[in-house]
Amino acid sequence: CLHGKREISGLEKVSSEDVLCTCERIIPEGEMKKHSGIEQGFELTMKFPFNPKLGIDNPALCLGEDPGTDPEPAARVCVLRKDADGNFGFHLQMELERDGHIIRQVIPGGAAHLAGLKDGDQLLQINGEYVHEQEHIRVVQKIKASGSRLSLTILDDASYEKLRTDKISPVSILTNYLPESCPRPRLCLVRNEGRGFGFTTSATGGVRGTFLLTVEDGGAAEKAGVPQGARLLEVNGESIVSFTMSQLAKKLQQSGSRVVLLVLESSAWDEYESRGITPSIVFADTSSLPYQPRKLHLVRCPQGYGFLLRQEKCIGGQGQFLRELDPGLPAEVAGMREGDRLLGVNGQSVEGLQHEDIVSLIQASGKQVTLLVISNEGDRFYSE
Repeated sequence: CLHGKREISGLEKVSSEDVLCTCERIIPEGEMKKHSGIEQGFELTMKFPFNPKLGIDNPALCLGEDPGTDPEPAARVCVLRKDADGNFGFHLQMELERDGHIIRQVIPGGAAHLAGLKDGDQLLQINGEYVHEQEHIRVVQKIKASGSRLSLTILDDASYEKLRTDKISPVSILTNYLPESCPRPRLCLVRNEGRGFGFTTSATGGVRGTFLLTVEDGGAAEKAGVPQGARLLEVNGESIVSFTMSQLAKKLQQSGSRVVLLVLESSAWDEYESRGITPSIVFADTSSLPYQPRKLHLVRCPQGYGFLLRQEKCIGGQGQFLRELDPGLPAEVAGMREGDRLLGVNGQSVEGLQHEDIVSLIQASGKQVTLLVISNEGDRFYSE
């Protein structure tokens, strides 16, 4: 019985096709007198037939939510800051049995672990950009280009498997999804070439931390990619949301000969607000920065490729660097520069690989190889 009450014998039998359920009801005083041998006020337990085909016949019964129902897949956002050694504390890899990019080797107590990442999580977004279907080495480079802060939108492996089984695209569950048409905050490195930074600031509506930039034609800011009328978000990695005009002026004066600005086209602000997203460096487009990865295609000659690959210490641990370029040989001809850092070989990231394994990848390429590299200055800029 659903109500845990006792059953009274002598009641009418029901068909064996019915499922029995008992509950109690109080018999009115007038009706109680009609039941011989039953004292007034006694509780009579009645049986109500339940036929699974027809439903519940007793209106006093109701069915609640099924506690065993699996929750709907929900993505979560993890914001990471590099640790003292310059690491995020996880590896990103591709696997034959799963699509996309999978989080692995989360270091206990590291930045990723503290931010909530778990081994086997599926990566969906980097800094608000949907990367699930992008080339793996491109995704790895987006992480490296994020600097010291990184926002990852992830889904646990069980939830991802449910979406895959139900043939549902992961993008359908993202709440902070920004369409490709929405302008991203832009990270710009502005150098003072003796005539200032080439922009002026103005406060809008007297609201603290709300500054628009007027960019001089042909000035340093315009050359660095700062849009006219852009809204200023950060200066040298520090949010200016609580700054007064005098505090901002002092911050810019202390920047020396160069300053890194995070700006957003003023027309895009309303779209971010409507989606409940705060534009920040984690969504940044870094294409305006002078340090961009370069793809080099080398064709081997009888003398070889003409460079040496060395493992060296760098910010964040160990890195693979290109040294001792031979003049006139394929490496130099393709645009390789002394001290470039190697990021990928034939579309595969070298992050986390041993030096010997990377050498084997290059040797296994045969007579030609494609390398993804970044300048030594660019590597230091992004690492810092």
